[in-house]
Amino acid sequence: MGRPMEDFETGNAEDATLRQSGPTGAQETEGARPVESALFVPGSLFLGKYNIQDRIGLGGMGVVYRCSQVFIGRDLAIKTLNQGSMSDEAVQRFQTEAKAAGSLNHPNIVSVHDFGVTDGGTPYMVMDFVPGKTLQDVLTVHGQLSLETVIDILIQCADALAHAHGKGVFHRDIKPSNIVLLQEESIGPGAIRILDFGIAKISSSGAQTQELTKTGMVIGSPLYMSPEQSLGRKMDARTDIYSLGCVLYECLCGVPPFQGDTIIETLMLHQTEQPKTLREASMGREFPPQLQELVSLMMAKSVEDRIESMGTVHQILLSIKDALRSAEKKEAALAEQQKDTLAERRKSFITSVRSLLLNTKLMIALVAIVVLAVAGVVITQLEPQKEVKSIKPIPLLDGGLATPEIEQASYDQKIKRALTESRSRGWEHTSIPSCEFSQSQFKLLASAKWLKRLTLVECSRFTPEGIKTLLSGNIEVLDLRGSELNEQSVEAVAKYGSNLRNLSLSKCTNVSPKAIKALAQLKKLEYLDLSTLPVSDDVLKVIVDGIPHMKELSLTDIPYIGDNSARILARPKRNWGFSLSNTSISDEGLKYFGKNIHWLYLSGNPRITDKGIETLIANCPEIKILQIPGTSVTPRAILKVLQMKSLNTLQIGSMDIDNATRERVREIAKSRGINIYDF
Repeated sequence: MGRPMEDFETGNAEDATLRQSGPTGAQETEGARPVESALFVPGSLFLGKYNIQDRIGLGGMGVVYRCSQVFIGRDLAIKTLNQGSMSDEAVQRFQTEAKAAGSLNHPNIVSVHDFGVTDGGTPYMVMDFVPGKTLQDVLTVHGQLSLETVIDILIQCADALAHAHGKGVFHRDIKPSNIVLLQEESIGPGAIRILDFGIAKISSSGAQTQELTKTGMVIGSPLYMSPEQSLGRKMDARTDIYSLGCVLYECLCGVPPFQGDTIIETLMLHQTEQPKTLREASMGREFPPQLQELVSLMMAKSVEDRIESMGTVHQILLSIKDALRSAEKKEAALAEQQKDTLAERRKSFITSVRSLLLNTKLMIALVAIVVLAVAGVVITQLEPQKEVKSIKPIPLLDGGLATPEIEQASYDQKIKRALTESRSRGWEHTSIPSCEFSQSQFKLLASAKWLKRLTLVECSRFTPEGIKTLLSGNIEVLDLRGSELNEQSVEAVAKYGSNLRNLSLSKCTNVSPKAIKALAQLKKLEYLDLSTLPVSDDVLKVIVDGIPHMKELSLTDIPYIGDNSARILARPKRNWGFSLSNTSISDEGLKYFGKNIHWLYLSGNPRITDKGIETLIANCPEIKILQIPGTSVTPRAILKVLQMKSLNTLQIGSMDIDNATRERVREIAKSRGINIYDF
């Protein structure tokens, strides 16, 4: 069945800031033409501080331009209203969105940095530029998502909405297309954003409630609309809880809880029918009983029966995540125990057989035969084996099957479609996973001169000539995570990637230390991800000293990175940060860091204790983001961390802590405007 409610939503966007321009169309209409074009011509300077780059979104209500903030160089987005949409209601809604989002400060909510009215009377707001995919895009491609991914997404959504509700802001239009995933593979802290507070309700004690609706007027998206919302009745935080429950349901089951053939029918289902259980709707998937109970409580028909606060939803999701982790640890321990038991039984059996064989000459002869046979097997195993690959049909984009003879034509088609879709939507980014490249495909990508950001995850057959061709275009951001690269290919990236600002080689195979050193040629590089690669202190020194403008460096999952590495990382005087998660860093290494460190990921390093954290507090007062799950830090140090003047985000992880101290930590974080995760 199709989705008849889609006209209430605004389509997909790889750069999800486009979502905030309003409903999109294939052509510009008279009522949807750009406003005050002289102010927003690419290359012009708006308000003397925003350099307009291009128009990235055009809808029935608004226009969105991508811009760069001068002096700082930060990518932002400017949203304005169409001249044809300049009604009192549209302007009020625009102002409500700016006021609602502008009053919030949370890593999972799109921030508004500036708001005003031009001399020509057009309202504008300057907000975060959000690259990524909406949750709706991901659900369209994948249907059901993994339980772990869903929990991670919903934890951040609930935390963000609890923050908004605490400020008296109720979103009232929570749905998958208003939730953006900055990254699909790993939903870490800060990896989602909530968009579009255009129909938000802002309330404050002792003041008149501000809202865009009149009594009895229905607003929102029918697939995710609470019963009270569909009837135009009074709404509060529990309205958002119901909508988020619908999103949770769809992520787990692959379908919305209610979907009629018409809008009215869908609204009536929300008011009168109970949804199928998660197991029924997901075609037999098993879920924890606590999760089914949570969904039922979030989607209760009566607001009185519903969970009262988003903070409670957040805490329940965290407890479910902890329970899943504990179950995984128990399963791993049981498997290890069974493995040890099997080894003991095997050893006992071999001992018994040996005793029996020693009693007769016949058995000795048999032993000789067995030994010769085993030796033959071992020798066979030691000989180099030729890899035998089964020839599998290759799925074409139209759903048919291709033989290996037309494999490259299939990849050409895949790339052409990806480029065509990105170009038609005005994107500067495209993503092509699991592709075996040839020179013709590199040429296809290089011919797209509008392409600035390219993601090639788990791809192969990169050659120096192909890299040279690929980087002859205008690519500034290149993500090659998990791809097969050899030394020559990486050196080609270093040689021909002079325009690159961001580069990710995380989990790439066959990358040598020599090739990594060559990356020091990339003088414009600001972000570099070398996670899992063979980065020694010698290699690290070349990279840190050779790339002058680097702001972010990821060294996650590299055991060679230790305390001496910290000494090297501390040498630059520029403001920057890095990920040292799952390395060999200890308290000793933290003493080298100073005031220029603005963010630091230390997860999975058990040799970091309260002593190291206290050193950071004393030497690094400008840290804004700190991650410490999997360390040996105690609540005593956490309370001290919360006093850091610049800190705005803290990920803690599981910790043995009493309820009184836990509440104290939360109260301090709330009073200081610090967002805490996994706690």
